[in-house]
Amino acid sequence: MAEMRADSRTPSARPPTLAPSIERPVPAQGYRQISIPTMGQASHQTLSSMFSACLRATHVDDHLLCCLDQDGHVMMPKRDEPSAKTGFALTLRIGYAPGVDSSGAMLGPFGIGDDVAVSHLEACGGYEPMTWRQGSAAASSSSRCPLQPEDGQRFNRPHDFYRARVRVSNGKGGFEEYWCLLSTAADPNNRTIENVKVAVDDAVITASYAHRFNEHTARLQAEHEGGGQGGAPVIGLRVCVPVGCYVMGSTSPKVGGSGQALSLALFPFKQVQKFVFNGSEDFTELPQAFFHYCHHISAGGEVIMDIQGIEDEDGDVYIVDPAIIRPAAPSVGHLIGSIVTGAVSSSREGEDRLRFNTWHPRCSQLCKAFDPTRKSAHCRRSWGCATPACGTGGT
Repeated sequence: MAEMRADSRTPSARPPTLAPSIERPVPAQGYRQISIPTMGQASHQTLSSMFSACLRATHVDDHLLCCLDQDGHVMMPKRDEPSAKTGFALTLRIGYAPGVDSSGAMLGPFGIGDDVAVSHLEACGGYEPMTWRQGSAAASSSSRCPLQPEDGQRFNRPHDFYRARVRVSNGKGGFEEYWCLLSTAADPNNRTIENVKVAVDDAVITASYAHRFNEHTARLQAEHEGGGQGGAPVIGLRVCVPVGCYVMGSTSPKVGGSGQALSLALFPFKQVQKFVFNGSEDFTELPQAFFHYCHHISAGGEVIMDIQGIEDEDGDVYIVDPAIIRPAAPSVGHLIGSIVTGAVSSSREGEDRLRFNTWHPRCSQLCKAFDPTRKSAHCRRSWGCATPACGTGGT
């Protein structure tokens, strides 16, 4: 998998600012890569009057802005009750930002300890599908996923999602603005940094799979074109990796109160589409092949589910808030029973096969490239090629 740094995120070039589309410089490897600006320690040391005003508006003393304890942990400032008259909804501090050295990740301009001002929050109707996995009351029965786990915070704790315009330091005494996706637990008791870390880590792991998947598709493209580097750029898949944030000040307690935690990911789009969820979604080749790829190379040990996001006009796919299903550790009773009957193993294999076949009803040519043993008695036309239906067992 791609190398992951556990300290802090160090972006490398500039992302789009308040723009619906994403610029794609093409690297030598043949796949498009999103790069973002380097933001060093100066990002929270050179504060302008704008950010100080933001802190005062949400009743945070600006002398507390950059406080870290002797172990490097974020210190939460004390604050009064928020004022209803302010141009800023939230002031945040980045408390968890694992670095990702990966072509499969799209990162925001955020580093550990950085401070962020949220100047605008929008309850975006296009984000409503994101609430389906975690049991939103607004989700209909057809919008639920019966084959997902019933337990676990990634599956049964509802979240709210907002389109947020944020301001961050550019490290030169000024600020830049970006559109982001803000995720917060619906129950304030669940707004802890520990819970946020689980979602961030799922995104980091998914991005590492996406990195390998992009390298695989780039290699296939190069082989198809005779090994040259000058061919057309290969479409790619990227995970919008979030960071964990502490709320320092708030005029929107429904979104987050002081001391609570939420996540923030660079995502300049207004719509989210389900690509792999419960089998009823329209077939989209790249995310479906990615789902198959992750299942194949992990031997079913990690199932990337609820693959959702946006496909842009160039065919690149941007994924947000993926979840990972892992086999539960068997109990002593289960192990003894499996020795006697083998029932536990066969039951789990059957559940995994049913889940795979339901969520991935057919294969594309991409699937056949990394899983050549796939067999099927059914074919359909896709992108001008005959492609087989598939399942973990094959027929």
